Amino acid sequence: MGRVSALTASFPTIDLSRLAAPVLVDRLSYQQCFDALLADFRVRAPDFDALLPSDPAIKALEVAAYRETLLRAAIDDAGQATMLAFARGANLDQLGAFYGLHRLIVAPATDTDAAILESDDELRARLQAAPELLAGPGLTGGGYRVAVLTLAPELKDVAVIKRGGGRVDLVLLARAGDGIVDAATVDRVRTAFAGDDAAQLTDIVTVRAADILLYTPTVTVQIRSGPDPVLIRDAAEASIRSYAAARHHIGLPVYAQMIASAASIGGVERAIVDIGDVVPTETQAAYLTTCTVIVQVLGQLVG
Repeated sequence: MGRVSALTASFPTIDLSRLAAPVLVDRLSYQQCFDALLADFRVRAPDFDALLPSDPAIKALEVAAYRETLLRAAIDDAGQATMLAFARGANLDQLGAFYGLHRLIVAPATDTDAAILESDDELRARLQAAPELLAGPGLTGGGYRVAVLTLAPELKDVAVIKRGGGRVDLVLLARAGDGIVDAATVDRVRTAFAGDDAAQLTDIVTVRAADILLYTPTVTVQIRSGPDPVLIRDAAEASIRSYAAARHHIGLPVYAQMIASAASIGGVERAIVDIGDVVPTETQAAYLTTCTVIVQVLGQLVG
């Protein structure tokens, strides 16, 4: 079959959520601003040495210190709003306009419901790879991924796999349900990359839907007497499903240890998972179908 490698190696790997916020201006506390203003005032008016907390001059300095504190914070926030890691909403849309990318409509508006738009995090991920769409010797893995996600907003994830001999697989995962992609979407993406000007000249592009790897964990959570077992069960299941949803991507493993950690919400002393790690292949996505949480209280079981 030849060597298999992921073209997405060129896709940016920086985790933007871990970047520290830059310091554009020193964010001084109110007290620091007030002390600096008071010291400056005393230098400028050395004869005005009988300042009391009720003095109008002190009140004016307090107002100025408070407004300076707010201004410093506003300047910092405004600067961060122009940066990919921190921009949100319309500010993020403006960054997308630089690359000609707009926020995708996941589901159009109806008579009763507003349109469902691509989330900030999803748009941010596309923008992070947008430079790979720029003109060059050919599309990189990141370029293929952004192009496909832009073409088909109904997709949640795209894996780009190089199999040697110029063969490139585009593996698609849908947003809805377990992620199965319908034939019409596969055909639309395949058609979009059929022309010589749509793919790297040496690439033979194949488009396919991801296979879904289903898993159904049973988690036993142990608690001491006191907390409501039903509330604990519901909260643990919601937390597990939240973790599972975050791992619903092509090739992304689901770890039993993390399922137990997700189930260990307030009041839970121990969580036991009946399955091992769920490790999909490069063309699979793990999907949680049903999740059974059993609460164990002093030897009693609450299903």
